[in-house]
Amino acid sequence: MNLILLTKSTTPVIGWIASLFGYVMEFIYNVTNSLFGIENIGLSIIVFTILVNVAMIPLLLKQQKSMKINNLIQPEIKAIQNKYKGKTDQKSQIRMQAETQAVYDKYGASMTGGCLTSLISLPIMLGIYRIVLNMPAYIRSFQVYFTNVTSQIQQQADYVTKLADLASANAITGDLTQTNILVDLLFKFEGSEWSQLAEIFPNISGVIAENSQKIMDVLSFGPINLMESPGFRLSWALLIPILAGLTQWLSTKMMNTATRRKDDKGREEDPMAASMNTMNIMFPLMSVFFCFTFPCYIGIYWVANSASRIPIQLLVNKIVAKENVDDIVRQNIEKKNKKRAKKGLPPLSEKTVEKNIEDLERKLQVQSSSSSTASRYATSSLRAKADAGKQVNNTEYYNSRAAKPGSMAAKANMVKEYNEKNKK
Repeated sequence: MNLILLTKSTTPVIGWIASLFGYVMEFIYNVTNSLFGIENIGLSIIVFTILVNVAMIPLLLKQQKSMKINNLIQPEIKAIQNKYKGKTDQKSQIRMQAETQAVYDKYGASMTGGCLTSLISLPIMLGIYRIVLNMPAYIRSFQVYFTNVTSQIQQQADYVTKLADLASANAITGDLTQTNILVDLLFKFEGSEWSQLAEIFPNISGVIAENSQKIMDVLSFGPINLMESPGFRLSWALLIPILAGLTQWLSTKMMNTATRRKDDKGREEDPMAASMNTMNIMFPLMSVFFCFTFPCYIGIYWVANSASRIPIQLLVNKIVAKENVDDIVRQNIEKKNKKRAKKGLPPLSEKTVEKNIEDLERKLQVQSSSSSTASRYATSSLRAKADAGKQVNNTEYYNSRAAKPGSMAAKANMVKEYNEKNKK
């Protein structure tokens, strides 16, 4: 499957993260080369992904604690929902919302606590993916093999026209006179396309052969060519989608293990549990599908990410299992009260909750009163307009009524018409 590449992402946040992580990836690539004499993109991706996942342990811990508290909260939330079931009036809806918020406040939790942690990790993952998608843009030591070729190609006559078919086949639509776009094209080449390039430019076939061989060595991971997609043919590359599915399944399953309640009664009705069960099925299947169709270097990242999260998840699960729920709740409430104190608000308590409900109901009454007044005003305004319309219509009716022939009114109208004609 061909992917459209853009040289070094300039997207806000994701582009910044990709640039920062690019320096780390380049450092790893150079270290493995200088210390062990190994220039290999697959190894660099694996080491880099492990380091990033280790750095994200604090975020993962926070997410797991939030999920543990939310699982504890769910029965109380369900009870509130049952209490107001079938009540659609605005007052009941406000009270249900306030009581739900009160439950979260009681545990010092947030309705979006787990989601916010996931949102923070999302741009990080996208930044990593951006690097993996176009490594020559971020690893200059690797890019040099491509620029050795592009610098020679750009000296050939009519090279843009000669490369048109290869660019179209690889979904590159940018300006090939730009070196970065030309590097993007070469990065997508497989073995046969390098041979085709040498045939197109026989004058520089030696340069192409030397650098393409080095590129292929760097992009080989054992018997697997990282630039090729596994497809559905029998090869060593088939291990990548298989491992991607298995590691993703284990990773998501273990994430759910730490937060599972001791009694599984009613878990079918727990929205969070249902969501996690869906993730346990859908994510591994998605991993398998994408790794079949994407180049193997994308699959290597996917496998490394899921596989490195398994021991990390085991560690996090042990830490969270040892954490006392009461301690987590106390810490959460302390943090929440500190934030409230900065805003000049009193600490959370039952009185605070009741006051919040009363304030909401008071606002509702004010809104209802305002809308009622506006409705009465609109009705009276329409009635006034209607009455004015009636007066106009009545005047027009009496002014346009025909007088009886021979009557004083008829004669007066005749005199009036005669005077008007003479004036003209």
